[in-house]
Amino acid sequence: MTNLGILRLALKQAGSDLRSMEWRALLMALILATSLASFLALLGHQLEKGLGQQSAAMLGADLSLSDSQPIQQNLLLQAKELGLESTQVVQFSTMISTGEQMLLSSVRAVNDPYPLRGRLTTLPEQSAAIPEPGTVWAEQALLDRIGISVGTTISLGYSQFKITAVLVSSPDRGTGFRSFSPQLLINQSDLAATKVVQPGSRIGYRSLFSGDKDGVTAFDELIQAQLTPQQRLLSVYSDQPMAEGAMQHASTFLRLSALFGLLLCGLMITLSLRRYSDAQLPRCALLKSLGMEQQHILKLYLFKLFNGWLLAAVLGCLFSIGLIQLTEYLLRSLLPTGLPAADLEYYLNGPLLSLGLLLIIGLSPLIQMSRIPVMGLLRHDQLSQTALNNPARLLIFISLCGVLALYLGSPVTALLAIISIGLGTLLAGTVASFLLTPSATILARHFRLGRLLKYRLRQQQHWHKIQLGIMSLLLALLSSLLLSQNELVNRWQQQLPEDTPNQFVINIQPWELAPLSQYLKESKIDHQLFPMIRGRITLINDKPPAERLTTEQLQHNSLNRELNLSWSAKAPVYNEIINGTWWPAQSNENLISIEQELAEALQLTLGDKLGFEVAGQRFDATVSNIRKVEWRSFRPNFYIIFSPAVLKNYPHTYITSFSTGEGQQKFSRNLLNTFPALTLIDVKQWIDQASQLIDQLIRAASLILGLTLLAGMMLVQLLLRQELEQRRHENALLQVLGSTRSQTRQLDLLEFSLLGGLSGAMAAALSELITGLLSYQLLELPLTLHPWLWISLPAGGALLFIVGTLLGRRQSGYQQLQQS
Repeated sequence: MTNLGILRLALKQAGSDLRSMEWRALLMALILATSLASFLALLGHQLEKGLGQQSAAMLGADLSLSDSQPIQQNLLLQAKELGLESTQVVQFSTMISTGEQMLLSSVRAVNDPYPLRGRLTTLPEQSAAIPEPGTVWAEQALLDRIGISVGTTISLGYSQFKITAVLVSSPDRGTGFRSFSPQLLINQSDLAATKVVQPGSRIGYRSLFSGDKDGVTAFDELIQAQLTPQQRLLSVYSDQPMAEGAMQHASTFLRLSALFGLLLCGLMITLSLRRYSDAQLPRCALLKSLGMEQQHILKLYLFKLFNGWLLAAVLGCLFSIGLIQLTEYLLRSLLPTGLPAADLEYYLNGPLLSLGLLLIIGLSPLIQMSRIPVMGLLRHDQLSQTALNNPARLLIFISLCGVLALYLGSPVTALLAIISIGLGTLLAGTVASFLLTPSATILARHFRLGRLLKYRLRQQQHWHKIQLGIMSLLLALLSSLLLSQNELVNRWQQQLPEDTPNQFVINIQPWELAPLSQYLKESKIDHQLFPMIRGRITLINDKPPAERLTTEQLQHNSLNRELNLSWSAKAPVYNEIINGTWWPAQSNENLISIEQELAEALQLTLGDKLGFEVAGQRFDATVSNIRKVEWRSFRPNFYIIFSPAVLKNYPHTYITSFSTGEGQQKFSRNLLNTFPALTLIDVKQWIDQASQLIDQLIRAASLILGLTLLAGMMLVQLLLRQELEQRRHENALLQVLGSTRSQTRQLDLLEFSLLGGLSGAMAAALSELITGLLSYQLLELPLTLHPWLWISLPAGGALLFIVGTLLGRRQSGYQQLQQS
């Protein structure tokens, strides 16, 4: 028989296949697999590109090199040879004045073109890309703090400038505390006339570069090889300036959703194929009796699977594109320009993945179908599938790992997922099926059809073992994904709680301590003042760092600059002591508390000594405890905190942070009028941007979760429909023998509520295990138990199965069949 003839036969049988519940369930599983895989692949790719563009817009370029000195000309020439565009920025903090008002501001002196990515937004809108010579653009915070408006002339050094526009938003704000100060934008041609930049001035120089990805990446690698300790390089392809932690967790959750969605669909494809192949065994025996050979039967069903996949691929791709449009609508405030167009190969990910799963999972039942003997027409005991040999099983396992690894980008994750799925299904199915008989015995005492229920369970024992394992794992995956998303959302929300400080005050002199504290108390501002002094680490256990640490360790930021040091009699309430103890309040020893990551980087433990240089004086201190610090808390945090006796006699200033509400600008102006020597740093704009990002990520995660849960619920219903189809003739026979429709309905409800309850109980155990692993390994969240799962999942599983049974009976034509 020719291949063309086999294909024609496959197309002729398509109509009868569509009337088969098993084939329709398989098609639905393929459509869901294609939709989920395509949607998550496209969303991940487009979100990465969109946030990369957003990060470039915030960075002002694709690559930003910061230095305390102007960039070398040879680097600019090399960038030009790689086809990159560049521009230079000079940024510094200085006082501006108007009449009697003075304010510390951050000045950016720029050249055209600027910025290279993103755009400057001003009010009123300006025709020029940057301020004209003799004019400046100022942020609204600056105008509010000194009580001026557009059109006012200000003094900057030896020059006068007219404010011609409000700088509403701008990329490339810079780094460090100077980036948070109210900013002015001036034309770099005016810089020399101000005479502000003098030898010894603390100036920041930035070189911005933009171009195609290959050129930027090549230039990035070129610069990385010759970076000096005082230089810092940021790239949109290797750094995400906007909310790194939130984006990392969002990416992890996206991959997790993809993995869970694929596992759900893989389970359904496996079960549907097995059901379909069992139903096709008599037809295979008939085809063999008509002269069709084994390889022809194998080709016939391969053509059928390919035709089904082709239909599912088209429908799944269309559905995923619709979901992408919905997601773009939900993320419109996160990515105002919309999601960028995805590369063509990402549209093929879902269809190719579902094809790979179908062929790999379908290989075993297809081979077994082709081996069915002709005697199966006469003897039903011949219609059984023989197990594959070990080499064939190994080949299927390796192929499945390969397909998932290509999609997830991690062979280890794919291997662990498949092994966990196999062991979880086997364990849950075995335990649940073992509990079926005693559970049915208890029910038999209270229901008339209890004995018949026990007989049905024994008859379906083999299938129940498989079904219970799959259903338990399916419910466990859904509940684990829900728990992980909830805990992830809580982590995001805890990053920026409502009382997150949005104001920093530095350069507080000791004699201002008492009046400032009283002023803040009267203004009902919750605050805590910390002493601060600058110092360097010079020795580690009486030896220079270069003699104890590797080249990589010596690059740690703490060894290449002065650190902000502090002292305290009590541990900060928002720092966690993870090793050691805090010193007594009256201690006279030289003791320090060191931040956890710094201790790990410098390989320090309790009892080690560090040497310091502060204000020209050298001394040692012993590590007393190690702290865990949340750097994104927007509270004063320090790598190293001393016991009070060590530093209190050195010249020092104080720092504090606090949160203000709607009257922020008025409060800031009054505070600076009362204490003009203070430096007030407003971080509210950054917090608002981060909060907006987190809100949108939560919405995106909720959408992904909802889609995955919906797919899971659809798979549950398909599974129940398949099972109910197996009961149709049995229930009709029971009615012929004298049972009523209500009794057969009661029998179905008893059986499926028992299956649902046991599946839910197994799912609760698996959920605790899966959630614990995910929290600890992937999301870096604390381990927690969920006692309510042990009640809600068994009850929810039973209820889900009962509802599915009632819907399935009404829609599958029971009444017509039973009445016939």
